[in-house]
Amino acid sequence: MSSNEVISGIFTGILTSLLFNPVDKLIFTCCLGNKSIFDLNIWKNLYQGSLNTVATRIITSGLYFSYLDYYSNITEDKFQVAIITALVCSITSPLQMIKYHQWHVQLSQFETMKMIYKSKGILGFGRGAFPLILRDVVFNSIYLNYKEKDNHAKNLLVITTGIAVASPLNLIKNKKYATNENLKEIIRNFKFSQLGLGMSITRSCLSFYSGQLIYDNFKKYLM
Repeated sequence: MSSNEVISGIFTGILTSLLFNPVDKLIFTCCLGNKSIFDLNIWKNLYQGSLNTVATRIITSGLYFSYLDYYSNITEDKFQVAIITALVCSITSPLQMIKYHQWHVQLSQFETMKMIYKSKGILGFGRGAFPLILRDVVFNSIYLNYKEKDNHAKNLLVITTGIAVASPLNLIKNKKYATNENLKEIIRNFKFSQLGLGMSITRSCLSFYSGQLIYDNFKKYLM
């Protein structure tokens, strides 16, 4: 992995985290709390958890593209690349879980961490990691197998399809992060609106696609 790829990934992660942290918090609150986007209360503290977001997005939205470049050059097995990239990105799961749980309980980050630790000990920070990995493997597999270089219209469709297919796994991940519901409870309490397909697909397409464009163009700039 070249230094230009790493620098481009870090730059992409920082920029996308500043752009999309407020959007992520709004969608998370709307979907899990079944609240309206017009509820003024959910528009408070939109940058809550931003430090965690910067750290996770450097890896998941920035260096993610570096990983794809690097591993795609090592092997032509796209499913293997999808798995490896998902596993690498999963190291951010504890940070993501703290952020999402903080959004749910509306406490400080330190108080949120204390609550998680008192409830399940150190293992509590690992909850939600498995559905996160499964979600990313599903999405990565679709993206890597069907994307085409410089075919922006097709790639946007591929991203949309991947997000829609992986959305049930994303909901399970979010539920585990926020309330640690078991799978039976999640299925029993399921409402289609919790998938937030309209908002989530729009946000994720914008985030992922802009991330790819920022990464590609910044890497070209550094060459």
